[in-house]
Amino acid sequence: MKKLLSIFILSGFAVSLAAQVNKDVEVTRNYDPSVTDAQKIWYEPTIIADSSNVRDAFSYSIFPKSSPGNFGLAPISSAKIIDSENSLPGLGYIRAGIGYQISPLLDFYISNKNAEKLLVGFYANHRSFFGKTKLEGTQYSKKVKSDFMNNDLGIFSKFFLDGSTITLNADYSRRDLYLYGFDPDIVRFYSPEDNDKRAMNLFNGNLFWKSDRDAGEVFYSFGASYQLFNARDKRDNLKSEMMKENAFAFSGLLGADLDDDTQSVSVAARAALYNRNVALDSLGNNILLSALPSWSYKDDYLSAQLGVQYLLDSYNDKIKHRIYPAISASYKIHDYFTPSIEIKGETEVNSFRKLALENNYLSFGNAVEQVGNAAIFTDFSNPVFKNTNYKVIGVFSIKGDVESFSYNIFTSYSKLEYLPLYENAMAGFIFSNLVNMSDYYYDYKKFHVEYAKGNKVNIGAELSYNDDLFSVYAKAVYNKYNLKNGNNAKLEHAWHKPAFEGNLNLRYKVSYDLVLTADFRTLLKRYALNNYYVTSVSPWYLPSVTSPRKLKDVFDLSIGAEYLVTNSFSVFGNLSNVLNQKYDIYSRYQVPGFIVSAGVTYRF
Repeated sequence: MKKLLSIFILSGFAVSLAAQVNKDVEVTRNYDPSVTDAQKIWYEPTIIADSSNVRDAFSYSIFPKSSPGNFGLAPISSAKIIDSENSLPGLGYIRAGIGYQISPLLDFYISNKNAEKLLVGFYANHRSFFGKTKLEGTQYSKKVKSDFMNNDLGIFSKFFLDGSTITLNADYSRRDLYLYGFDPDIVRFYSPEDNDKRAMNLFNGNLFWKSDRDAGEVFYSFGASYQLFNARDKRDNLKSEMMKENAFAFSGLLGADLDDDTQSVSVAARAALYNRNVALDSLGNNILLSALPSWSYKDDYLSAQLGVQYLLDSYNDKIKHRIYPAISASYKIHDYFTPSIEIKGETEVNSFRKLALENNYLSFGNAVEQVGNAAIFTDFSNPVFKNTNYKVIGVFSIKGDVESFSYNIFTSYSKLEYLPLYENAMAGFIFSNLVNMSDYYYDYKKFHVEYAKGNKVNIGAELSYNDDLFSVYAKAVYNKYNLKNGNNAKLEHAWHKPAFEGNLNLRYKVSYDLVLTADFRTLLKRYALNNYYVTSVSPWYLPSVTSPRKLKDVFDLSIGAEYLVTNSFSVFGNLSNVLNQKYDIYSRYQVPGFIVSAGVTYRF
C-alpha cells in the first residue's frame, strides 16, 4: 500500500538563497538551463539564465532572502478605523507541509526586519523525498529508492553605517541522495536495490563592505569569502575517500564620479584560490587574478561603458593570460523602446562545488575501504577542473516598458572553450573475489565531464505583466550549439542541454485572502550520450557502445493555492507535475511523477 500523507512535521516556507556575487563585472555566459524539479525529486541548482547579463561563481557571497509564500510580509501596523486588506506581521514565519509519496518540508525564518542600524536574521529549511521510482527497461520490474534530503541553516547580518553597509553571513547546507539511475536492459548490474548513497556538505562564509553610491564622489566595495565543499559515496559498508575543496575569494572596486555626475571611472580587481585534496585532484590548484579598469557614462537616455579586463588563469602549473573587452551601450529612445549592445569576454570557474551541485550524479571517488579479506578495486574518473573561457560574447537586445507591461527581446553569440558536458560513465569494477571475479558491475549511474569548444547562438524573448491582482511572466529561448570535443571531433549535440526552453508563471489574487498560482515549463530536444559495455557477451570480452539518446521532452505543469485564514495563519496546497510526466533530470534519472503537497504557514 502506498504511503500517503503518513508523516507531518512542522516547517516554514521555502527560504530562497539569492546568490549575490561579490564582483563588480556582470558576466555574460552561455545560456545553460537545468531541470528544476520543485518538490518532485530534487531541488536542482538553478543555472541563472538571463538574456544578457549573468554572474559567474567567481566569489561566493550568498545573502539569504525570504520567500514568504504568496502573501507578502509587511511591518506590523497600528490599528485602522476602516477595514482594509490584511496587513501581515513581518518578523518571521514557520511553514508546515507534507506531500505524496512522502515529501515533507520544513522552513523557519526570523529577523529584526525594521532595524535601522543592524539587521540580524536566522533561517533553516528542510526538503526531502522518501519514495521509489520505476526505471526504464523491461527486465527489471521493481522500483528503486530515489530518496533525497536537503537541509540548510544560515545566519546573516547587515550593519548600516554612515555612508556604507557591511554584510556578514554564514550558512551550511547538506545534501543526501541515492544514485539510482540505470537501464537494466543494457547494463549488467551488481544489485539494483543496493544503490550508492551520496552525501555533500557545503559551508560558506562572506564579508562584504559597500559604500552608498550617493554618499559622495568616491565609491567602493570590498569582499572576502571562504567556502568548504566535500562529498563522499557509500554502498553498504564501503566508503569512498572524502573529496574536499577549499575556496578563498577576494574582490574590490574603487571608483569616482567626475564633475558632471554623468561620468565615472573605476577599477575592479578580484583574486580566487581553489584548493582540492589529492584524492579529488592531483593536478594542482586553481588560481585566478583579474583587473578591470573602465569608464562609464549615464544620463537620462544614454548609458555606456568602455573597459578592458585582464585575467590570469593558472591550473596544473600552466598559466594563461587573457585580455577581454568590456564594452556596452544602450540608448533609451522611449520608455517602451531601448536598444542595447554589449561585447565582452569572461572566464567561468568550474569548481568541484559548481560541477557536483549542477550534476548531483557526477563521478568522483577513487579509493574504497577494504572489508574483511576481500580485495577491492575501483576504476574511476574524477573531473578535470578546467575553467570555461568565453573568448568573445556579443549581445543585442531591445527592452521596453508600457505601464504594467514590459518586454525584452534578445540574441547573443558566444565563442568558447572548455564548456563542461556530462556523459554517462563508461565502466567501473569491484572484484570482491579474486579467484572467480564473479562480483563486478558497470558504473553506469554516474557521469563524466567532457569539455567542448565551439560557439553558441541563442534567440529569445521575455514578457511580463504585473498589477495588484494579476501577474504573468513568460520566457522562451532557442539555443543553437556548434561544438567539438577535445579530439577536435564534431559533437552531434550539446549533451543534456535543450535546444528550446520555455517558462510561463501566473499569479492571480482572487481576493485579499486567496491567491492562485500556475507554473509551466518545457524543455525540448535534449540528448544524452550513451556509453556502456555489452555485458551479454562475456565478462572477459566487453565490446563498448557509444550512441546518442534523445531524452523525453518536458512539459511540466504545477498549480498551487494559498488561503489566508487570519493575518498570521494561512493554508496552502500544491499539485506538482500535474501531467504526471516521467522525464529525466539527467539521463536515466527520472522524476517520480505527480505529487500532491499541502500544509500551513504561521507568520509572526
